[in-house]
Amino acid sequence: MRRKSSIMGFNFEANASAQQLADILPIGVAILNNDDLISVNRRFSELVTCSGSKFFECWSQSIHDDDYRDVVKRYNEATAFKQSLRIEYRTRDPGYRWLVLMLDPLGEADRVRFNLGGDGDGGVVCTVVDITAEKQAELSQRSAAREAQDRKQQQERFIDMISHEIRNPLSAILHCTEDILEAIRGKEKDKIALAEIVEAAETIGLCIAHQKKIVNDVLTFSKLDSSMLSLSPRRVQPKRHITSPLAMFRPELRKQDIQFEYKLDYSYVECEIDWVMADFDRISQILINLLGNAIKFTAESTNERKIRVSMGASIVRPSSYPPNVVFFNSSESALRMNATNTSDWGEGDVAYIMVAVKDTGIGITDQAQKRLFERFNQATPKTESIYGGSGLGLNVSRKLSHLHGGEIGVSSKEGQGSTFGFFFKVCKTPEPSHHDSNKYTGNAIDDLCVDIQALGNEVTGVNQTTENPEIPVRPSLNNFGESKPGCASDERAAHTSAIAQDVAEESATSKHVLLVEDNTINRRIISRKLSFMGFHITEAANGEEALRAVEHNTFECILMDQEMPIMDGNTTTKAIRDLEKETGSHISILGVTANVRAEQQAEMLDAGMDDVILKPYGTKELVDRIHHLIATKTRK
Repeated sequence: MRRKSSIMGFNFEANASAQQLADILPIGVAILNNDDLISVNRRFSELVTCSGSKFFECWSQSIHDDDYRDVVKRYNEATAFKQSLRIEYRTRDPGYRWLVLMLDPLGEADRVRFNLGGDGDGGVVCTVVDITAEKQAELSQRSAAREAQDRKQQQERFIDMISHEIRNPLSAILHCTEDILEAIRGKEKDKIALAEIVEAAETIGLCIAHQKKIVNDVLTFSKLDSSMLSLSPRRVQPKRHITSPLAMFRPELRKQDIQFEYKLDYSYVECEIDWVMADFDRISQILINLLGNAIKFTAESTNERKIRVSMGASIVRPSSYPPNVVFFNSSESALRMNATNTSDWGEGDVAYIMVAVKDTGIGITDQAQKRLFERFNQATPKTESIYGGSGLGLNVSRKLSHLHGGEIGVSSKEGQGSTFGFFFKVCKTPEPSHHDSNKYTGNAIDDLCVDIQALGNEVTGVNQTTENPEIPVRPSLNNFGESKPGCASDERAAHTSAIAQDVAEESATSKHVLLVEDNTINRRIISRKLSFMGFHITEAANGEEALRAVEHNTFECILMDQEMPIMDGNTTTKAIRDLEKETGSHISILGVTANVRAEQQAEMLDAGMDDVILKPYGTKELVDRIHHLIATKTRK
C-alpha cells in the first residue's frame, strides 16, 4: 500500500511485498482513519484521483451530479454510525464510468496492525471497483427485456385488433344472412322484399371488403417481414390505372360528405409518361391505405372536408413531393429491398412516379410523426383509442414503397390536416399492341369524375392538368336537415336526436334497451332487429354518449360494446356503476366483444358487466341473453 502520510509511523518499507501485492489487485483499496487517507494501492489512485490527504473532499467531487445527493447522504450515515456500506454511482467524467464504493470498519486487531490504535473507533477499509462493463451489460439486458416486452404487448394488441376487426363484420354478415332468409321465407315467392335483400347483400359486400383489406395488410406484412414478397411488373398507364383504387372510395366519400379532387401535375406531362412497367397492385395497396386514413381522419373534422390526390413524375430520384413533403432517407436495408432491377422490368428509361394525398383532417404532431411508420403503432395512443385501426397500414405502405424502389414521407400540423407523399420507380415501355380498351379507356378517369360529381363532390380529371392545383371551396351545409340522404351529417343528426330525446311512456311489454356500438353498420342492423322484436332502442356510438343517455333515461338493459372510440366499454361500465351507487339502482349490462381471450372477458366482468356475449352472435342468442338478464334482475 502506498504511504500517503507518516501518520502513526507505519513502516511501509518493511512491507514491500504487501505493497506489490496490493498494487496488482484489479480493485482499488485504501485505508482510512476517519477522513484521512492512510494508504492506497495503484488502482485506487486511478479510480479516485486525490491530490490531498482528505478522502471525502476529493472523492465527493468525482460523483455525478445526478447521484451526488443520495451517495453523500448514505456515506455520511455509514461513517457516523460505523456501518458497512455498498453503493453504486456514476463518475463526473465525460462518458461517465460506473463505480461501486464499499466501506468496512476495521476490527481492533487491524487498527493495531495499521498503527491506528486498538481502542479507537476510526479505521475503515475503502474498496472501489469499476463496474462499467457489468453495468452496461445490465442496462443493455434491461433495455432488451423492455423491448421484448413491448414487442410482446404490441403483438398481443395486434392480435386483439385482428380478432376485433375480422369478427366484428361477421356479426353484420350473420344478421344480414338472417334478414335474407327471413325475407325469402316470410313472404310469398312473388312478393319477396327485394329492397331488404339488396340492402343486406350490399352490407355483406362492405363487410367482406373490410375484412379483405385487413387480411391483405396482414399477409403483405408477413411476407415483407420474411422477405418473401415479390413484385409482378406489367404494362400500365399510371394516370388511368389509378382510377381503380380511387373509385373504391366513392361511396365512402359520399357518405362522409367529403369533397374529393384528383389532378395530374405538369411534371407528369413534361416527363412524357405514358405506358410503364410497374406492379400497380402494390401501388394501389399503398394508395388505399393512405386514402382510407385520410377519409377516416377528415370525416371527424369540423373544418371544410377536402381530400386531394395528385400525381407527378421525375426522371431523377425525387427528394420531396409535393415540396412540403420531404421523403425519408432510405436506410441501407431499405435500398436492398428494391426489387425493380431485374430483367422483368425491361430496358426502358427509368422514371419515378410521385403521388400525394392531402387532407384537411386532425393532423399529426411533430413528435408523433417520428414513430408513425413503425409497425403496430399509430400517431399516439389517443389516435388508436379514438379512431381505431391496426397501426399496420403505414408500415406496410413504406415497405411496399421500398420494394418498388421508392420512399414515403409526411408533412402535417396538428389540427391543420396532413399530406402524405410517396414515389415509386418505373421503366418506360412501348404501348402494347393489344390491350383491354374496355377496362382502361382514354376517358376512364373522366367517367370517374362525372360519377363523383354526381354525388356532389368536385373532381378534376387528366384533361384539366394544372401546375399547382388549388382545391375549390366546398359549399357549406346550412343544417343537418338539408344534407344529402345517406350522408354522415344525416346519421349524426338522427343519432344525436336519438340520444338527446326524452323517452316516451312505454307499454308494459316494451323493454327499453340502450345499444352502445361504434360500428355504424352493426348498430343499424341490431337496432332494426331488436325494434322488430318489440324492444324500444336508444343508440349510442361511444361511452360518452352512453353516459349521457343513462343520466336522462331509464333502461332495462344495456348492450355494451367493448372496443369503442373516446370511451371504451369497461370504462363506461365502471362510470355507470359509480352513478348507480348514488341512486341505488342497477341496470343489466351485457358486454359485447370480439375479443376472445378469457382474461379480456374477465376484465369486462370485473368492470361491472353482468354477462358477456362474443361476436359473431345470432339474433336469437342475443335476445335470449337480454331476456335472461332482465328476468334475473326482476327476480332479485
